[in-house]
Amino acid sequence: GEASMWHEYQYFCSKGYGVVYSNPRGSGGYGQDFLRANINDWGAGPSSDVLTALDKAVAAESWADTSRLMVTGGSYAGYLVAWILGHDKRFKAACSQRGVYDLATFFGEGNAWRLVPNYFGGYPWEPATKEILQRESPISYVQNITTPYILFHGANDRRTGFVQVEMMYRSLKAMGRPVEFVRHPGATHEITRSGNNRQRIDQLLRTYEFFERYIK
Repeated sequence: GEASMWHEYQYFCSKGYGVVYSNPRGSGGYGQDFLRANINDWGAGPSSDVLTALDKAVAAESWADTSRLMVTGGSYAGYLVAWILGHDKRFKAACSQRGVYDLATFFGEGNAWRLVPNYFGGYPWEPATKEILQRESPISYVQNITTPYILFHGANDRRTGFVQVEMMYRSLKAMGRPVEFVRHPGATHEITRSGNNRQRIDQLLRTYEFFERYIK
């Protein structure tokens, strides 16, 4: 990968943050059983893995302040952040980049639509799959989200279409929740990896400013 592929981690560490990163079930490199362990379970199981990693890291570091926790992620991890916020209140602020929040509409607008039948066993119009997609979609728990939340999405993202972030943002705004949304013109799903450098820096600085606003 590029020499600066870990620049987000490095930046936050330079600002005094402790960064915890983990590979939850469904990640590659740990065998087929682990890779397929999130079939029909994109939310509860993987989020438990992430939060367990956090708990263990915090327990091992006496300086870690559990009253000032933040959470961020992009793409599937953006989905996972939204899921966590709908089920857990420990974080002071959160950030999702280019996430998926409604799996039924993701089937119709994303170029990775095959993930729906591959992971959930069918299509949105089939009763059994429809029930699973609703259960596994963070938007189904949006009413539980009270954590201050900033959302980023590229205007030309074809992997996770724009309806995803609009649904999350408008729902939270309608309920008067603390939420901000940044749309980067011309940006694709690759914005933080190989996108416009000005937009990459803008997103990083906005995230830091947002976290600092709520961490005090």
